[in-house]
Amino acid sequence: MKRALFGVGVLCVAGAAADGQVVNGSFEAGPAPWVFSDVYTPFFPLGIYPGGTVDTFGWGWLNTPTDGVFDVVTGFDGGGPTGSPITVAQDVFIDDITLCFDYRGAWDLTFGGLLDRTFRVDIEPAGGGAALQTDLILTAPAGSTVLDTGALTGLVDVSAFLGSVVRISFEWDIPETFVGPGQFTLDNVKLVPAPGAIGLLAVGGLVATRRRRA
Repeated sequence: MKRALFGVGVLCVAGAAADGQVVNGSFEAGPAPWVFSDVYTPFFPLGIYPGGTVDTFGWGWLNTPTDGVFDVVTGFDGGGPTGSPITVAQDVFIDDITLCFDYRGAWDLTFGGLLDRTFRVDIEPAGGGAALQTDLILTAPAGSTVLDTGALTGLVDVSAFLGSVVRISFEWDIPETFVGPGQFTLDNVKLVPAPGAIGLLAVGGLVATRRRRA
């Protein structure tokens, strides 16, 4: 498993021309061509919501799209077969080497759970299948509480797939049933040229990597 590059307060540039072949990357046109899969009984249903309308558990912040009016929101909790993640996926022609996306989260895992939850990006064959590359974006440790990560940006190196069609799958792993509510948003997904130098940053117990401009 690779660790993705992601930063704090560094959003993907909204409306940038170099957005590769991601279609409807800001979810303004509804779900298509994205493929959505939720847990059997979600804490809050996975879907596309207008900004300022979702606060799943009184976290004190509403979903805030970073590009356009809509973003994806999931409750980051629920019930169903263990090992079945929440997923948002699309088959994409890779014509730039970095996948860029904005996200934000909150959780309270103090209700007896023993397993961490994770947010990751899997690169799969077109149409889905076993992961060809996995990048861990964020870990929510069991027993932890984070009421708002703030706006974050993920950067994943997809240069190994340049010139091919693969499935990009955003995956939230929920290994236990209803042991702590949460909220997660995703927006502004695009392909961009390579970022600058990388530096490490620790934020609220989370380990991240931040882009540094030359």
